[in-house]
Amino acid sequence: MSGEPTGNGGRCAVVPVATGGTRPRHGSLEERRRLVAESLQVGNPGNRAKDLPEQADPNHDCQIELKIEDVRPYEHNPRRANNAKFAEIKESIRSSGIRTPLTVTRRPGERHFIVEAGGNTRLLALQQLWEETRDPRFAKVTVIFRPWRSEAHVLTAHLIENEQRGEMTFWDKANGIAVLKGQLEQEKGHALSLRQLEEELKAIGFAVNTATLTHYLYATTRLRILGDALPALSGLDVKTIQPRLNLMKRYAQMRGGTGETALYAGVFDPVFLRHADQYRQNQAFDASDLCQACEEALAQHLGENVARLRMVLDALVQSPHASLDALFETVGSALSNVPALRTQALGHAPDGTSGVSSANGPPGQFERRAVPRAAAQMTNVLHTDLAALLRLKESIARFAKLANVAGCVQSWDAGPLGYYMEMLPTPSGEEGQPRLELRAWWLLALVSGQFHPSVRASLPDASRWRRLATKEDADDKETPSLIESDLPAVMQLDAEFFDWLLDGHDEVAVTFWEIVNLARELRSATPQQIEVFEQPNSTPGNG
Repeated sequence: MSGEPTGNGGRCAVVPVATGGTRPRHGSLEERRRLVAESLQVGNPGNRAKDLPEQADPNHDCQIELKIEDVRPYEHNPRRANNAKFAEIKESIRSSGIRTPLTVTRRPGERHFIVEAGGNTRLLALQQLWEETRDPRFAKVTVIFRPWRSEAHVLTAHLIENEQRGEMTFWDKANGIAVLKGQLEQEKGHALSLRQLEEELKAIGFAVNTATLTHYLYATTRLRILGDALPALSGLDVKTIQPRLNLMKRYAQMRGGTGETALYAGVFDPVFLRHADQYRQNQAFDASDLCQACEEALAQHLGENVARLRMVLDALVQSPHASLDALFETVGSALSNVPALRTQALGHAPDGTSGVSSANGPPGQFERRAVPRAAAQMTNVLHTDLAALLRLKESIARFAKLANVAGCVQSWDAGPLGYYMEMLPTPSGEEGQPRLELRAWWLLALVSGQFHPSVRASLPDASRWRRLATKEDADDKETPSLIESDLPAVMQLDAEFFDWLLDGHDEVAVTFWEIVNLARELRSATPQQIEVFEQPNSTPGNG
């Protein structure tokens, strides 16, 4: 078929075919030589081994030996104060070495290790001993290594360790919690509510309730001036300060819309600075005094009388949802009673009547020895104390409700503090009154002043307490059994009682200290508030 015409004008296309497994040659010999020469000029890969840890980290808990220079203290340790027993610990390590191994970890990519859960003091002692002696015993340390987990985990471990050792102040714990909250939020990528923070802390082994978290975060946010200056700032101080300042903030916002940040910066922070300076000078701090100073600063800021402002604040406690006009109306009504209160406090009855009414006992049985006072001074005292008296009544009502003795609190305007305690109901069971009720009854009765004979004699005739107490004073052979059967059991002043009373986390105990502070404030302003009575001689010739 070679004679047949093709489609390319009669010419055949020639396609070379490689045979025998040979490959076509690419490039000349000179080109290949050039490529080889260029390849020889390429440098070696960069050496980055210096950036890698000298020792690969194990992936499980284990015991390893490290140079002392390779371990550093944890830089975010929440405990600020140095260990008071540092010298003692150092000498113990010098003579006996470390008995309990340090626990360490290492952040990814870092060359040094850090203390993972407590032990910063022992590490510092070891490092000082190595620097001072160059003794080979201190050159290396055997540690428990734990693989890195997270910044939040390490901070939590230190918080737990310090908490168990009782080595942290309230302020240290508050700052530790605040930093931990920020770290958890960074790791999770979103903000945490108080409830969520409580759950997160519980999940990593550090249980703190939301009420305590509120105090921690409030202190670190609003009381930093005080916290940084007062190592002794306590949780009880914050529980005293926070609700009162929150009340002032609400009132300031009702008055003129003052924002919280501006209120603290312009009104409260200058007060904090003064009290911080005072603490540096005399090492003394009182949270109630601070609150009063803040009230004075707010009154000046708003252009109000401080006594009237305090009355408005106390009215706001009683009626949290009241309008501004309603609060002012309440205060105006209270101020209208000042003349009557002044008469009562001065020890003079109106309209020329006897100083002790017939309802308080047979005429002439007791004579009042009036304590001299200046009317002008009493007017100022009453305007100042009326607000404190309202706060006291509110605290007493809250304390009595918490302790289940509210039914015993009787309002009594003639009393030193405006109330007295009626008898507890007779218990139905054989076990007697619950311990908390007994404690609360006796504490409130003591504060009221009703154990003073002069006060007791002035109680209303209807008071069962007065009738029993009067019989106790009489020469009656049946009195002991009567008193023993009717009076509440005596409160036990033992170690358990004082542990309860000093427990800053017990709401009942904390409320009682509020009562004590307010009662002391009133007694200080009117030191002769409890009148002195003398019983006249019943028999002529008695000396």
